Amino acid sequence: MEIKIAKKEKDYIEIELHGEDVDIGFPNAIKEILLEDENVEFAACRHDHPLIAPPVLMVRVKEGSPVSALKSAIKKLRKQAVEFKELAKSAKKTKK
Repeated sequence: MEIKIAKKEKDYIEIELHGEDVDIGFPNAIKEILLEDENVEFAACRHDHPLIAPPVLMVRVKEGSPVSALKSAIKKLRKQAVEFKELAKSAKKTKK
């Protein structure tokens, strides 16, 4: 995955997510975590047709930096992924 900053302001950032392995699931997961942050005013994903443009993640903050908010959201998502992986490993297989 490659990330390109399309627009950056004091309280706003737009990043494009490039690569064959990018789908709309990852930016949507980040968006949902961002929306839980009280300092985030707005978070959204835009995904035009995949042959035309990459997914774009947009973040506007009330306070702080949008980059800091993104970093925090990514850390939370990483933690959730690790927890899910551990739960999946420890899950009992159902008998048929």
